Amino acid sequence: MEEIKNQQSSSMPEIFINFLSFLLLGIVATATGIIFFQVINKYFSDVLFSSFSASAIHYSIASLIVGFPIYLWALWFWFKSFAKTPEKLESRLSKWFTYIILLIAGGTIIGDLIAIIYNFLQGEYGARFLLKALAILIIAGLVFCFYFLERKKIQYKKEISSGLFWLVGGAAGLLAILAIVLGFLAGGTPYEARLRKFDLERANNLGQISSAISNFAFENNRLPVNLNEIRNNPRYNYGAIYTDPETQKEYDYKIVKP
Repeated sequence: MEEIKNQQSSSMPEIFINFLSFLLLGIVATATGIIFFQVINKYFSDVLFSSFSASAIHYSIASLIVGFPIYLWALWFWFKSFAKTPEKLESRLSKWFTYIILLIAGGTIIGDLIAIIYNFLQGEYGARFLLKALAILIIAGLVFCFYFLERKKIQYKKEISSGLFWLVGGAAGLLAILAIVLGFLAGGTPYEARLRKFDLERANNLGQISSAISNFAFENNRLPVNLNEIRNNPRYNYGAIYTDPETQKEYDYKIVKP
């Protein structure tokens, strides 16, 4: 009875940081999966499923750069609190959340393996599908291995070699770095993203100008002599922009054939 009384429970800051680590785990795992999926979509494209998105890659890279270091710090804080006080008791919510993560990761692994075998039996064994299945398997496998070891150490007080944690953590770190590098290669650098935005803005401007010229030609039975004919006429000018967004030079317009 005296031993139970002397046992210390997790403090509220420790519980908060533990729940923060669960939230960050979801962000990091999802961001990593999105990057790998988008990279596969780009380099193993399918005409039926052309779903590549550079913006999704950039958002996921930002999530990894911010979320992964904080996640590592939260884990370090969690393990350090139990290293100082090995007999400390964790909250029931922490246990439940950890087992829910293990359940999700284990279910994902099993479902992924079933999908691979099923699709193989159905004759679907293309590189695109197999690489996506492998990405899911690796991410879910690392999550399951880490939290399986974490349960043995934190809940059951087993002696787990720090080398095992370093091995799983190192693999996760390399995976995150690889995802960021591949993301930049597939999604482009910030400079390239800026150039793409300029191109999109130009395409939008030219589309509006083309629409205004078409309306003018339809009503007047001729093309406008210059852009001022439509720019200064509210009947045809629907807020179109007539200058390049990057150089601020006016777009050229001339009649090639009467």
